[in-house]
Amino acid sequence: MPALAPPLDRPLAPPLAPPLDRPLRLAFLGDANSIHVHRWAGWFADHGHTVSLLVPAGFEVRPGLPRTLSVERFRPYYQGRFRPYGYVAERRSLREVVARLRPDVVHAHYLTEYGWHAWMSGFHPYAITVWGSDVTISLRRSRRTALYGRVSLRGADLVTGDSASLVEDVIAAGARPDRTHLIQFGVDTGLFSPGPDPAELRARLGLQGRRVLFSPRLIRPLYRHTVAVEALASLPDDFVLLMGRYQVDEAELAAVLGRAEALGLSDRIHVVPSIDHGEMPDFYRLAAAVLTLPMSDATPVTLLEALACERPVVATDLPSVREWLAELDGGSLVPIDDAQATADGILRIAARSLEDQRQIGRRGRAIVQERASQDANMTAVEVMYNGLRSRRP
Repeated sequence: MPALAPPLDRPLAPPLAPPLDRPLRLAFLGDANSIHVHRWAGWFADHGHTVSLLVPAGFEVRPGLPRTLSVERFRPYYQGRFRPYGYVAERRSLREVVARLRPDVVHAHYLTEYGWHAWMSGFHPYAITVWGSDVTISLRRSRRTALYGRVSLRGADLVTGDSASLVEDVIAAGARPDRTHLIQFGVDTGLFSPGPDPAELRARLGLQGRRVLFSPRLIRPLYRHTVAVEALASLPDDFVLLMGRYQVDEAELAAVLGRAEALGLSDRIHVVPSIDHGEMPDFYRLAAAVLTLPMSDATPVTLLEALACERPVVATDLPSVREWLAELDGGSLVPIDDAQATADGILRIAARSLEDQRQIGRRGRAIVQERASQDANMTAVEVMYNGLRSRRP
């Protein structure tokens, strides 16, 4: 089972980094309601570092933010009628917040907007983690967006992406190769692990005797849930589609449910409230197959969580996804927006023997343990942060 080589033959973490002699002070820019920001920043808070989230004034932080993360507000450039003044006001506001916090590193999660905030702060060292669509879609919308992205990436002291293809894309967009590294968000493989069918959850959801297709991605246009609905129309009646309402786009949900109604599938669609992170493993364990069908993506954390739980996955054949599934289970890769191919992939999984399912499941979990452990990847980032701190004047 070959391990994925770091991009461009670089090691996971810079060599000869100084020892961590004291806790870090870290400031993160990102969506304060995102589970991915919570998990990344929260890992460092849980390991004794001081962590703050820099949040634009007026942004609603919903319940669920870990108590270990403090929130500091700044004035964003888009507040106010005169945009040039807004840039000046944001720079001043961010500088005041940063001067008070005295972080060792400012780290932006998502290039467009948050990476720009990091660059506009004038603070160094700053890091940017790209998430996928910010590079592969957003930067291509206008020349101005591409220019802002290039300037922000070029000035960054550290850039990370979670797939080899994304690292190549971000270097092409302006990141410095010697400062760019492949880092996974990582999976807690203790929490996300194989287990028995969760009978209590299945009964609570009324799914006894049904084969569950679990689509854990956000219900937004990018993630193509209508393709999953259309695939369902080609499957036996005991298959059902299960989705969650976390950060749902209500217009897209209406479109998905409307498509299901048009196909006569409304009784086979189950949309549950937002799923608690601690309960997610049981939702994966329910699944006959996990679906991830976006038109563009970096490495989906949900893909890695499903593999860690030894569940089969049907996924769109994107470069970042191919890095994980091509050798493990190439038949589970399907073309973008191809409902029939998606249905065929699900039926191939359903036709496997129990022993074949177990062997592929164990191999998938081993790959995640080898390459996507949260502790291993965040420890590498900790080393990188400390190296940046040691070079500060």
